[in-house]
Amino acid sequence: MVSQVREIRKVEDITRVPKMPHYIEGVMNLRGQITTVIDLKKRLNIATGGPSRTAQSRIIVAEVGDNQIGIIVDAVEDVMRVPKDSISPPPKTLAGMELAALTGISKLPDKLIMMLDLEKVVNGADMARFGQALPAAEHMDKEEVST
Repeated sequence: MVSQVREIRKVEDITRVPKMPHYIEGVMNLRGQITTVIDLKKRLNIATGGPSRTAQSRIIVAEVGDNQIGIIVDAVEDVMRVPKDSISPPPKTLAGMELAALTGISKLPDKLIMMLDLEKVVNGADMARFGQALPAAEHMDKEEVST
């Protein structure tokens, strides 16, 4: 995943786009490029009891296929390369569409790190939805300018 990451930024203005799945937060203007933003917790159906966003929340901007996307995460503590020998396959007891993107679990001395395949996090159906989001967002921007 590190090789796909272009930048990490604070959560900024995100324009909502109607009729998108619950995990697509909307789009943002990133240096003139409209970028679709997804919420990783919502995409993976991870329920939390706390607030959805905090001051530590970040957007990871990544290249997935031919698309640039923003992925909202709780926080970014560090960027590191993990040795392959520290990665174990996910337990077979974990199953389901949400976990199809889980490629492994890295065992570090003080924590476990879930390894995700962004191509699977953002599947082909998502890419089609992103294609729908971009014209809708451009149309919304034109409406906002004209009002």
